[in-house]
Amino acid sequence: MPTPKTIFAAVSTAALLASTSLANAEDVNVSWKGAPEFSSADGNFKMKIRGRLFTDWATASDNSGKVLDATEFRAARLGIEGVVMKDVKYKLELDFAGNKTSVTDATLVWDLKPVSVEVGQFKTPTSLEEQTSSRFTTFLERGSFTDAFEFSRMIGIAANYDENDITVKAGVFQGNANGGSGTVQGRTYAARATFAPKIGNDGSFIHIGASAFHRENDDNVLTLRYRQRAQSHLAGRYVDTTAIAGKSDTFYGVELAGVSGPLSAQAEWGWMKTTALTGGTDAKFNGGYVDVSYFITGESRGYKSGTFDRVKVTNPVFSGGAGAWQIAARYDVIDLTDAAAAVIGGKQESCIIGVNWYLNNYSRVMANYSKSEIKGGSFNGESIDAFGLRFQVDW
Repeated sequence: MPTPKTIFAAVSTAALLASTSLANAEDVNVSWKGAPEFSSADGNFKMKIRGRLFTDWATASDNSGKVLDATEFRAARLGIEGVVMKDVKYKLELDFAGNKTSVTDATLVWDLKPVSVEVGQFKTPTSLEEQTSSRFTTFLERGSFTDAFEFSRMIGIAANYDENDITVKAGVFQGNANGGSGTVQGRTYAARATFAPKIGNDGSFIHIGASAFHRENDDNVLTLRYRQRAQSHLAGRYVDTTAIAGKSDTFYGVELAGVSGPLSAQAEWGWMKTTALTGGTDAKFNGGYVDVSYFITGESRGYKSGTFDRVKVTNPVFSGGAGAWQIAARYDVIDLTDAAAAVIGGKQESCIIGVNWYLNNYSRVMANYSKSEIKGGSFNGESIDAFGLRFQVDW
């Protein structure tokens, strides 16, 4: 398996060769989008180095006292993206966080507007919160159900439609670029659709969406497991089904969001059902969240193609402004108990408040405080207080 240094060198070399070939062209345009983007004069070829760095610190206490006081690089990604002959797009990104190297996105997209076909490793089309990049989410952690139900990137092929405020994406997935179990990999069939009509002439809109997937286990894997941390990636898991007998699972989710100037709200709910082995009982779990956020400096959340996008800061710090300031609150719940199926994983309810300071379009500081209560399961009655900070930059 290639070492991190080998992979890093390969990406860097590819980027250098691409930029050199563009630089030698007679007509080259250069624009800055967090990092320089090179493009041919006719726009048929483009290339840009991409990446992100998230530095996190978190502390947490439960009924026994302080259980967490630690730091981590939550994300340390480097990659390249571009366009070849106008309608073919590519992206490769690696993550070096966590003392390991892993492939996040590695995709080839044939863009035939409004339809496109995507092949490679990318996120299965599920959930507004999951599809929104971590660069643009409001809170340090996504909704608990997205992690508990193991939404992830997989290798696959998907068709996408994006026009007139409507998006539809559906695909078939099998395996992961970072390894899997067995030589016969289970397939995942996933689809998501959204509709985001405008309200009035001031840029306000509502977002309505739904997604679903059916996921098969790899060959000879006859168990499923769902679990979730308190509201910090560094915290322990307080709700856990442990291994339950099952050969596949099916998810259904609904989405609702809206933006009106500096005010934004969003909510999701999802249901997971396992397919038990012969003679067993299917287990059912659910979870979701509702939140509201507000830019006290007047900005508005960006939105594009069925997901939230980059915030455009009106008065960035580098030009003498105060940057953009956002306050937010969320209620989040994940229920991993199904008494009828004899699974008592516990229920976690969390209240989160957050403050985000955007220094400019590409960097921000995030602060979250959360209070989580556990009902049922091995940690019944636990109360967890967590505080987290993130220093973020992307390009």
